Amino acid sequence: MLVLSAGVSTVLSGAIKSYLIQAYHIPAASMEDTLLIGDHILVDQRTTAREPKRGDLVVFAYPEDPSKEFVKRVVAVEGDTVEIRDKVLLVNGSSVPEPYVVHNEPTMIPATENPRDNLAPVIVPAGSYFTMGDNRDRSYDSRFWGFVPSENVKGTVRSIYWSWDRTARAVRWDRIGMKVL
Repeated sequence: MLVLSAGVSTVLSGAIKSYLIQAYHIPAASMEDTLLIGDHILVDQRTTAREPKRGDLVVFAYPEDPSKEFVKRVVAVEGDTVEIRDKVLLVNGSSVPEPYVVHNEPTMIPATENPRDNLAPVIVPAGSYFTMGDNRDRSYDSRFWGFVPSENVKGTVRSIYWSWDRTARAVRWDRIGMKVL
């Protein structure tokens, strides 16, 4: 009976991990202050969660090296026109309110040098997303390498289940159980 129970448990655990929820850990600062280095997140992998909307945080296979997984915010979906003017995101010609965005660099980089702060209008192709990190000045994202194909999306970030501040060597208790927006 114990062997049968262990077998069923293993199968259920594998099914949950493969089809429903996956845990990830945040190793980089590109999503600060929304997600911090040391946050551990739960990602909804159901079919509907792999069809994100503007504003959703998603985990996806990095288009230039699918063996790597990134987490970024979807800022535009297929058919949208994306533009950045002096660090301000415009989608379909309108500026987007983004209270979660962080700009730590006071310098403004011209579009002729780098697309970080100024990006000419681009249209998101069918079956693709335009993603950006919330820490805009320190994120390597769609501004640099292009669109995320829909088949690369693994799921939508839902919550933080654990958070460890390695500098302070302490648990960030206030972040545990936090819903991610």
